[in-house]
Amino acid sequence: MDVPSAPLYFPGHPVPDSATRRRYRALARSAPWLSTSINLEIQVPTQLAQQQLNLAGTVTVKIRGREAIAVHSAEGELLFQKETFSAQRSRGYVASTNASWQLPSELSTPVFTADQLVLRRPEISGFGTLLPIEYWQAILDPVELAGAEPASLDLAFDHPTYIHEAVELIHEGRPALAAVLSAGHTYQPAVAHCPLVPENTRTLVVLDQHTGICLLRKVITEDGSAPVAPDLTARVIAQDEYYINSQFQKVHWLDQPTVNP
Repeated sequence: MDVPSAPLYFPGHPVPDSATRRRYRALARSAPWLSTSINLEIQVPTQLAQQQLNLAGTVTVKIRGREAIAVHSAEGELLFQKETFSAQRSRGYVASTNASWQLPSELSTPVFTADQLVLRRPEISGFGTLLPIEYWQAILDPVELAGAEPASLDLAFDHPTYIHEAVELIHEGRPALAAVLSAGHTYQPAVAHCPLVPENTRTLVVLDQHTGICLLRKVITEDGSAPVAPDLTARVIAQDEYYINSQFQKVHWLDQPTVNP
């Protein structure tokens, strides 16, 4: 692991102990079990924007589980919506996709820590093609920082990322855990072209304590040079709100054609 040395990002704070590192990694695994819906404001970097969908700059994103999403512009214009809860579940579906046997988080039970974060998580259904911008998957579920379970003590290079610093702070009014990370030899990003922790860097990653999502990813540079990856930012507006199906459907269920027997 070739990581450049750097001055402390949080001077005056002690080196994180094992308990702090375990808590940060458990939080990184926990996002699917910490909320049923999230309303976010996301700043989409120019390099990662979807111009054909006008998904650039500041957008507001409502997500219900891993089955429905609606994206609005800063002015309130609907830019994108999609849902999978009304998709057919015929025999052809079962035969063609492994999503038919992967359970959502609400139907699976991980191993929890004493403070109700996830120590070991089962394989659950993913976002699939739900998200219009691929890197949002890593923001919404930053499990790549920790892996699905604690690393074996027998391995020479155990954890996916190494935690150089870790502090508890308030980020834009919300309690968060922040850590300066570098990628280890076992690090496998959820999105290959957009890792949360780019190779050979020290990267600040701030996780929201209530939702487990990534609020900030910032590659740290020493000499003021341009970072190798853009900043990724998200702000939680609301959590666990109730969203009816019609917020995510292009055609209301009352307007859908009926099938005669």
